[in-house]
Amino acid sequence: MIGGRFLVLFYVLSVSWVGAASAWHSDLRLVLEVRDKIHREYVDKVDSLRVIDAGLDGLVTVLDAGDNIYRSPSELGLERASLDDRAQVELLAEALQEVQGQYLLSVSPDSLQRGVVRGMLSGLDPHSNYLSAAEYADMAETYRGDFEGIGIYFEVRRGRLLVIAPIVGSPSYGKLRAGDHIVAIEGVPTDGISTEEVIEKLRGPRGSPVRLGVLRQGRDALLDFVVRRERIELKSLPYAFMLAGGTGYVRIVRFAETTAAELGRALAALRLQGMKRLLLDLRDNGGGLLQQAVEVADYFVDSGSLIVYTEGREFDSRHEYRARRPFWGEGEPLPLVVLIDHGSASASEIVAGAVQDLDLGLVAGQTSFGKGLVQGQFPLRSNGGLLLLTVARYYTPLGRLIQRPYTDDIQAYIQAGVDDVDPNSIDSLRAGKEIFYTASSRAVYGGGGITPDVLLRVEEYSDFAIDLFSSGAIADFSGVWVGGRGDWPQDFAEYRTGYEVPEEGFAAFAAFLRDEGWEVGAEDFSAHRDFLYRELKAGFARVLWGDEQYYRVRLDGDGEVEQSLGLFGEASALLARRTGAGY
Repeated sequence: MIGGRFLVLFYVLSVSWVGAASAWHSDLRLVLEVRDKIHREYVDKVDSLRVIDAGLDGLVTVLDAGDNIYRSPSELGLERASLDDRAQVELLAEALQEVQGQYLLSVSPDSLQRGVVRGMLSGLDPHSNYLSAAEYADMAETYRGDFEGIGIYFEVRRGRLLVIAPIVGSPSYGKLRAGDHIVAIEGVPTDGISTEEVIEKLRGPRGSPVRLGVLRQGRDALLDFVVRRERIELKSLPYAFMLAGGTGYVRIVRFAETTAAELGRALAALRLQGMKRLLLDLRDNGGGLLQQAVEVADYFVDSGSLIVYTEGREFDSRHEYRARRPFWGEGEPLPLVVLIDHGSASASEIVAGAVQDLDLGLVAGQTSFGKGLVQGQFPLRSNGGLLLLTVARYYTPLGRLIQRPYTDDIQAYIQAGVDDVDPNSIDSLRAGKEIFYTASSRAVYGGGGITPDVLLRVEEYSDFAIDLFSSGAIADFSGVWVGGRGDWPQDFAEYRTGYEVPEEGFAAFAAFLRDEGWEVGAEDFSAHRDFLYRELKAGFARVLWGDEQYYRVRLDGDGEVEQSLGLFGEASALLARRTGAGY
């Protein structure tokens, strides 16, 4: 509240005001276009007045100054008026007019419209959304899987632009390395730069140069690099390699336009390396394109089998997605374990659900997020933005609804995805859930999300470890430590199996933390010895060899991966039953 002033919007419509409100209709184009799509396309029939209420709630969230509120008739203890379509439009126009005329600050009509739109959508479900034209372009680039730039993963940490890792094969690879501090771009200092400004300055037309001033640990002089921008591929499958015992490991981090093709190449390469079984890691994969989920599952599903189906509002709206390839394609079927966690959502759940329902392999980990609402994409004529509107629901081959229950409280909905189960009790994963049975009589569970066949123990990080991760202290120290030494193994395989973090390294890290203002006691280092060993060794590897080598070292200490490797006996038996039964 500023000076005791605030704005209250009451749900009142003055008939005498209709003519004046009509002048505002040109400023309601976006709102009206979205409102029309909601009524025509949304997965459920909606209460039109409830949509208006939610839109007005969204309107006041745009207003920063004061305690601005909207109260519907029910909240005011009034009888709800029956408003026809025209009257609802006039109500929206009246609200906009009141804000423009009475609000303390000036707010553009475009901002007000976007607030109304986002409010209307938030009143529907947690996944319907509106993207501005710029956000729409960013999303298209993300799903396309490439961009034009210099090719680095970076963070802005305490106002400093730090290189996390160069992307292999990019223009930065071989020039920049993890831990580098980019202090200038085209001669302009980067102190206090934002993430958005970094993207704007480093991306650009293919072939165009950008000059970088770089500080590197172990080098006194400022390094000057000219990097020419190129098209950079954003891999949705960044890690695919062999583990012990003939186990192929594949990590998929998103489902974009190239995901299925990347998986096909990875599986072919791993078979040539002697893969006898596959661990497919979908942890923290928030999903992506439906068609790519279907095509990824198609590598493991027999031709003609149902992978997933959707159902919308109309009785005849069921749409089925079936496999086209033979079982495991052209290669021999292999035992399969799929890793999921609370961060596995949408497209990841489609793949895991198909594997589980069709007895294709074991699903291990924790219950997935439970995002089973299908968003149709509707480009908007009004301002070039994009409406992502829920038009259907996903179901697994056995008919399990993937979506879990939700309320209007989006933050509570997101948090419930982590808090709704006891990770140490398998009974809590299944309590109260509907039971379905696969062709081999295995019980699988409905009720939202994919419940794993095998619950895996999760490594619980202490506050000390979490603070280290979030601060970036390990990455910063890794650059210092590697930059000050030259006696490193030349071969990563030798480093991975033979290198040990020396005692002086631990002591130097403790001193580094104290210099950075951390209060570090001997008990902290003693209790976190194994954690620090793994993270420091991985951090050194990233500086020396890059992101994939960093990931491989971390994976060596991944408890869930280690537990998964012990499940292949059961996965092999499941495969034998399936192929023997001929279903």
